[in-house]
Amino acid sequence: MSSAKQHIPEAAHQAEPRTGGTGSLVLGIGAVAAIGCPFLPEALPPLVRFLPLYFVLPVGICAIVRGLPDLWRARRSGVPGPVRARIGVLLGSLAALAPLVWLLLYVRVG
Repeated sequence: MSSAKQHIPEAAHQAEPRTGGTGSLVLGIGAVAAIGCPFLPEALPPLVRFLPLYFVLPVGICAIVRGLPDLWRARRSGVPGPVRARIGVLLGSLAALAPLVWLLLYVRVG
């Protein structure tokens, strides 16, 4: 019998992974928290205060990339999207846009 005519039971199909968007939420919170690091006390070394700023944009983009598939999967299946994924994408978007807005203001004023 050819492989095209074989019947595959429904249980054998791989189910789509269901995630709640926790990874996106954690990355989004981390990206937004990194924006506040320069406002830490000056007694801390500059490495602790300013190094996280280099990670704001990449971590924000990762939060968006991690949360969007969860939202697309929820839309495709017709169920409401996970709230954690929505918040993670929102925080990641804000964290990704903040450096760009700052750069535009810096160039315009300077």
